[in-house]
Amino acid sequence: MKSFLLFLFSMLLFLGSAQAQNKAFEKLNFILGKWEGTGSGFGSQQSSIESSFQLVMNGTYIEVSNESQFEPTADNPQGDHHIDKGYISYDKSRQALVFRQFNNEGYINQYVLNGSASNDSVLVFETEHIENFIPGGKARWTIQKISDMAIETTFDLSFPDKPYACFGTNKLQKK
Repeated sequence: MKSFLLFLFSMLLFLGSAQAQNKAFEKLNFILGKWEGTGSGFGSQQSSIESSFQLVMNGTYIEVSNESQFEPTADNPQGDHHIDKGYISYDKSRQALVFRQFNNEGYINQYVLNGSASNDSVLVFETEHIENFIPGGKARWTIQKISDMAIETTFDLSFPDKPYACFGTNKLQKK
């Protein structure tokens, strides 16, 4: 009987934890799925982009994948190919959504969702740490719901003692 009660208690803790995790991701539901579209900025005139936001590992994380192909320019006749991948998790101790992003340029960003700047149709992630970037630099990634089938993402950078400036924007349609 004692072992059954211990098992039941463990299951209740697990289910409560899973429900808290799923509830934390509710405000991100509109980004789940596969997306494609175009980008502008990022040091080039145009890019094509494919993005994916998928629940993984029994809904414990949201896996994020972005891949952009930038058109050639006079300064860069080869064009550029940007890849970033990461995971959004729920940090229970801080009660915060955290996005850890790794990209092929060697930057590793750790963002936290800014709850006061976010709402049902806008998500604002701000870095709390950037690895391999200028000390004191910051990044902000904003996702705005345009409709059930369209989102727009904006990537802003801030250099030390400077305000944020838009580095690029993507307009995406759900596949």
